[in-house]
Amino acid sequence: MNKENIILIDNDKEQMKEFKDGIEKTSKKKWKFVLEKSNKEKNSIIRYIKYFIFSFKIFNRRKKIENIIAWQQFFGIIFSFYCRIFHVKKVNKLYICTFIYKDKKKFKKIYYKFIKYCISSKYVDKIICYSASECEYYSKKFNLEINKFIYLNLGIRKMNINKYKKDMRADKYILSCGKSNRDYDFLISALKNTKYQVHIICDNLKGVKEKNIKVYNDVYGEKYFEMLANAYCVVIPLKDLKISSGQLVLLQAMQFKKPVIITETETVKNYITDSYNGILIKNIGSNLIEALEKLYDNEELYNKLSENAYKEFEEKYSLYVLGKNIGYITEKD
Repeated sequence: MNKENIILIDNDKEQMKEFKDGIEKTSKKKWKFVLEKSNKEKNSIIRYIKYFIFSFKIFNRRKKIENIIAWQQFFGIIFSFYCRIFHVKKVNKLYICTFIYKDKKKFKKIYYKFIKYCISSKYVDKIICYSASECEYYSKKFNLEINKFIYLNLGIRKMNINKYKKDMRADKYILSCGKSNRDYDFLISALKNTKYQVHIICDNLKGVKEKNIKVYNDVYGEKYFEMLANAYCVVIPLKDLKISSGQLVLLQAMQFKKPVIITETETVKNYITDSYNGILIKNIGSNLIEALEKLYDNEELYNKLSENAYKEFEEKYSLYVLGKNIGYITEKD
C-alpha cells in the first residue's frame, strides 16, 4: 500500500496551491492538503483544543502516512507530543514549518517545557525557520543540535497586484500594519506633528489622536491590499530585536513594489540589503525622518528600491519557491 504525503494547513487550500506545486516539483512525490481552520477562532482556548483534536486524528492514522509537513506549527508539535507520550514506533518523517516560539506571560515554564518535550523528540525530523539567527537562537534556547533547524526564506503567494486600482486622489501616505512585536509608540512619537500622513492598520491600537496619524482597527483582506496598493511606502517598526516578525508585511510590500523602511534585526537582514531593496533603521526618530526624506525627495532611489524589491520577491520569496526548497529537504532525508 502506498503511503500518503500530507501538508497540515489551517488556511485556504487554493491559496496554498503553489506551495504544494513547488513541493511536488522537487520531492517527486504527490502531496495532499489536510485542513483544519483553527486560525478562525479568536478564542485561544478553543483554538488550542482544536489543535489537540486535529493532531490526534492525524496521530491515529499515522501508519498510513510517509511524510508530514506541518505548515501550522502546532499541528506538528502536538502530533509529536502524542507520538512521544504513547512511545509509538517512528513511522513518519515530520517537518515543522513557520516555527516561532515566544514565552507566555502565564504558565511560562510549563509552556516552555511542553514545547521542548515535543520538538526535542525523535519524531521531529526538521524544524524550518525563516532566518538564520532564529536557528541559532532556538538551538540554544532548547539545547538542541543546530542541524535540527533549517533556515529557508519565507514565501508568500503571488497576487494579481494590477487589480488594485490606484486612487489618484490619495495622498502620499505611509502605511504601517501588523500587531506582532510592533513598536508603534516609536513610530507615533517620531512622526506626530510632521508633514507625513501615516495610516496604521492594527486592531488593538487605541487612543491615537494625532492629526496626521490615522489608525484602522477593522481592515483585513481585500481592503488591506487596496490600502497597500495606494500607499507611498511601508514602515515596519519592530520592538524586540530578538523576535522574528515583520516578514509577511515586508514581502507583501515588496510584491506591491512599495519601498520598505524597517527596524534592523538579524532576521530582517536575511531579506533586506540596506539601500538596495529597502532601508534599515534603528528605532531613533532622526533615523526614520532621514530615511523618509530620502524616499520622498529622491525619485531615483525610490524607483531603485521598488524594482529591486520586486525582483527579489519574484526570485526568492514566492510560496512556490518556498515549496520547492522544502521539497528538496524531504527528498534528501
